[in-house]
Amino acid sequence: MNSSTSSALPPYAVSGIQPLRVNEEGRHVEYRGHQLIGTPPVAAVFARVPETFLPVTEGEPLRREEFCAALDVSSRDGLAWIVGLGDAVKSMVDSGGDFVDDDLIEEALAAQPDVVEVYHVDREVFDVVLARFLRADEMFARWLDAITAAHREFARRLGVELPY
Repeated sequence: MNSSTSSALPPYAVSGIQPLRVNEEGRHVEYRGHQLIGTPPVAAVFARVPETFLPVTEGEPLRREEFCAALDVSSRDGLAWIVGLGDAVKSMVDSGGDFVDDDLIEEALAAQPDVVEVYHVDREVFDVVLARFLRADEMFARWLDAITAAHREFARRLGVELPY
């Protein structure tokens, strides 16, 4: 479904921003991070993240806009969220336990406010259950904050000094 008006979207969708995907029932919405950069919750976190994310393992640096474009959030109810990361981000964080024993992304997500449960579904996919309803931009702000924290911790654990 590609609704042209945001009034048909559920309350956890972001008013004025058409989701990347909406299921046929109009309940499951998905956004890429770059769509949400201009919203107040995301803009606050976006201002604190590095302008360019440097790879911790082999890979290319990513401007923060590109980094956000490789992240996504989706939900059917505003309480249970699926957050994901694309291949471009894999050199920035350890998404599969290849380099460190701890699941740094899962730990960083669990440390976010209102998070009740986090489950690492697949290498690039996490289920996050919240104690309270959030809009997609509010959830993405937490996802961006968590993955940035995981990136910094990953570098620290591997002895890679980041200039930020």
